[in-house]
Amino acid sequence: MIGIAIPVKRLPLAKSRLAGVLDPASRQRLVLRLVRHVISTAQQAITRRNLTGHIWLVSADDTVAAMAATYNVQWLRDRHEELNLALNEARTQLERYGTHTMIVLAGDLPFLTATDIITIYDALAEADLVLAPDQERSGTNALAIRLPSPIPFQFGLNSAARHLNAATNLGLRTCLVETPSLAFDLDDSERLRQFCCALYDDRLRCR
Repeated sequence: MIGIAIPVKRLPLAKSRLAGVLDPASRQRLVLRLVRHVISTAQQAITRRNLTGHIWLVSADDTVAAMAATYNVQWLRDRHEELNLALNEARTQLERYGTHTMIVLAGDLPFLTATDIITIYDALAEADLVLAPDQERSGTNALAIRLPSPIPFQFGLNSAARHLNAATNLGLRTCLVETPSLAFDLDDSERLRQFCCALYDDRLRCR
């Protein structure tokens, strides 16, 4: 069984780096759109790979909880409002369900594909930790581990290197999965422009 965890900040706090170009309501709508895409893509991957699995939204936000019910996925309340602690709790819950694989997906991956997720899952056949970095290769946009796992979650500044170092120190095998669609997260105004240009193509002026 596979468990896919998608952490989502409280909506008023999400995408604060876009505050200069989007008002709070627009940022919240954007976040919900991105999360819907990640949920849908995860569902497609589970179906295509013929897996038994659960998708969990990990969040302290009640609107995100309602979204989980709407899209028939599970919700784990982030009681700590600290990502690594919340993911530790999610891992514990997944282990109780008998889950053998946990994949953490960032909720802001607008170009994520089902093939990306399947590639990450399949890479675990020869690794204990699979990581997909962001465009700068500093952050972690996706992470997969086999359960139970001793690896500590290290999300935050320079998380890619810290995850890989932690795995190496534990004697675990690691694998990097790098695709343009996995690496693209929507974290600044330039990426927002790129996303809009890709989304609307010739209906927007992109220059």
